[in-house]
Amino acid sequence: MELLLLKSSVCLLVLLLFYKIALEPLSVHKFKRVYLLVAVAIAAIIPFITFVKYVQPNFDNSSLIFDTAPTIPLDTNFKIVEETNYLFIILWSIYALGVGLFFIRFCINLFQIISKIRKHTKVKSKSFINVLMEQIEIPHTFFNYIFLNKNKFENKQIPVEVLLHEQTHAKQKHSLDIIFIELLQVVFWFNPLVYWLKKEVKLNHEFLADQDVINQGVDTKTYQTILLQFSSNQQELALANAINYSSIKKRFTLMKTQTPQRTKWIRSVLLLPLLALLLYSFSSTKEVEKEVIPKMVFPEKNQKNNSIKTDSLKANYSTTPILEINQNPFELKLNGKATNFKDLKEDLGKITGNNKTDLEINSNGNAIDIELIKNLSEVLKPIVKNIVLIDGIKITDNQKFIKTDKNSGFITQNPTLKINGIACDGCTLNLSKKGIAELILSTTNQEDITNFKLKIPGIKTLFNEGNMPNNETRQYVLNTKKGDIIQLFDIKTKSNKFKPVIIKVVDKNDENYSESPKVKKGDASSIPPPPPPPPVNPNATPEEREKQERVIKKYYKENKIIKGKIYKNPPPPPAPLNSDTETGFININDEAYFFVTTKNKTKYYNKSGIEVDKKGNKLSNIPTDGSKVIPGQKITKVYKDGKVFIKFKKTWKDDDLTLPPPPPPMKTTDHIISMAKKDASFYYNGEAITSDKALDLVKNNSELNISSHTNNGVSTVHLSEKPIKTVNGKVVNE
Repeated sequence: MELLLLKSSVCLLVLLLFYKIALEPLSVHKFKRVYLLVAVAIAAIIPFITFVKYVQPNFDNSSLIFDTAPTIPLDTNFKIVEETNYLFIILWSIYALGVGLFFIRFCINLFQIISKIRKHTKVKSKSFINVLMEQIEIPHTFFNYIFLNKNKFENKQIPVEVLLHEQTHAKQKHSLDIIFIELLQVVFWFNPLVYWLKKEVKLNHEFLADQDVINQGVDTKTYQTILLQFSSNQQELALANAINYSSIKKRFTLMKTQTPQRTKWIRSVLLLPLLALLLYSFSSTKEVEKEVIPKMVFPEKNQKNNSIKTDSLKANYSTTPILEINQNPFELKLNGKATNFKDLKEDLGKITGNNKTDLEINSNGNAIDIELIKNLSEVLKPIVKNIVLIDGIKITDNQKFIKTDKNSGFITQNPTLKINGIACDGCTLNLSKKGIAELILSTTNQEDITNFKLKIPGIKTLFNEGNMPNNETRQYVLNTKKGDIIQLFDIKTKSNKFKPVIIKVVDKNDENYSESPKVKKGDASSIPPPPPPPPVNPNATPEEREKQERVIKKYYKENKIIKGKIYKNPPPPPAPLNSDTETGFININDEAYFFVTTKNKTKYYNKSGIEVDKKGNKLSNIPTDGSKVIPGQKITKVYKDGKVFIKFKKTWKDDDLTLPPPPPPMKTTDHIISMAKKDASFYYNGEAITSDKALDLVKNNSELNISSHTNNGVSTVHLSEKPIKTVNGKVVNE
């Protein structure tokens, strides 16, 4: 929407500049009136014009949605809170307020004119109606109503030239233009170009009226003298045409101007390249796939039975249709021509004339998923007799990948990808945004998933370490729309790479939703632990914040994350005697506080050592005695991140019992090595780099800025030559 508005505004600006430079000095006032009104329509239409460009067809992953896909468990106990875009709401509220105010102004102006017509004496003159008013100095017109001073009109003190001028406004219906521009101003009150357009339209109305008066034989100098007498510097009337002093000089100049016919034609013709340039610059182009009809190739009718061996297929390679399957990325080619799962039957029918034939499948030596073959067989059943695999590829009627080893003759089985404990090699799912954000990947042979990529339409490819989406990926997933197609690909372990998984975003209540299987009571579930909950929503209320913090705290008590993989924590050991005190830090209203919990009673302290309530309000103005903070201990300082966080009041005379000072800061090279051991992701000026490259950069440039962050076991290191700004641990200026 914003882009269309910007394009339209630029178009209108160019057209108005052309009018001001090339057309306004000409005496073609009727053409200029049409130009100014049509310019608005052209500026509004051009951004919506779309040209179609035909391109060679490519495979569309969104068409590969199989109903036979395994299902995925999606149950979770944590609610992801989507942030409200307050800036969007504020801007639309301001716009709506402006529209309301300008519409009220328009209605008031219209009501005032109608009231003047009703209240004052009206005298009809031909097709015009003169409205005679007591308090009026300057004549003005609204449609066929001409407002005049009653005393001057009755005493015939209003020159005929002035009456002819106002009658021209009425006769040529200039009020229609004014009403249109006023309504345009109500909708686009924020656009300064509308005000400029309004000024030019009103000025051209005066040019038209002047030209009509002079064409009726009135002497130019006499007319100019009369205009000076009746002109005024008062504020222009919103919905009426009136004589105004500010435009007199331009009007006098154009009264004497006689534009040669050649000049009119040349400047008018210049509009054509201008319109072509605007159309080229501000229209859009849509790519449409061409309809490709493969070459007609028919099989030979020399086969004696329906069973076809691989050797005979190779001999008849040119007569039997061949379907080539590439699995990463997924592509289908029929006789060398690109196709897709949806159009495959129609394309094959064009080749065979809808006669039953055999179909060879070539996967370039790679294993074939039985589910894919089943789907192909079902779709092509009316026109295919046998599906035969070539190049040593075979399948069996189970849901595993198998491949014939040509050298040994053995059949080897590859591990299968599992999503939340369910086998899902190359499957297609229907999941909610929340379900996609919380996927966990694993394998049948317990080999860890090292990384995978996730692609959302219109968004960059998102790289994820470990077996679940990272926080950045989750945020993008939560902003997707119903019906979007998401693809997981480059799913890797140390020794294997799995086929892409296609996911369609649907509602939780969708009838085709991929529900998880039920686990019987007493049986062990193969589903791994749930992913960690997202960080606390900064826009949450104190009550919601406290609830979310409890959920996060409970999660990390029950689970731990090592190198991106989640493990269940063993049950905690029994608490030792007299260990009923817990200390730590907590955020209240985006500020850190120190808390001490003893016998289920919690006290909070700010950085000054003053006790506060759970909302951060001070309970005293005096720092707390350090011997009364933790039972049985005497403390004067509390450290956080290696720095003194709180100082408590000391009332005893024994030695200082504070913690030792923090160790000296680590060298930058040692820090890079330490983060590399944690499998951190490294970025330089926003671009992903390896840990070795990061180490070289730090060694060669000691002035580099470094920002490190670890969240839910995932570490990130940003290097930059510019200052690095972070908000809640995230870099925001790269």
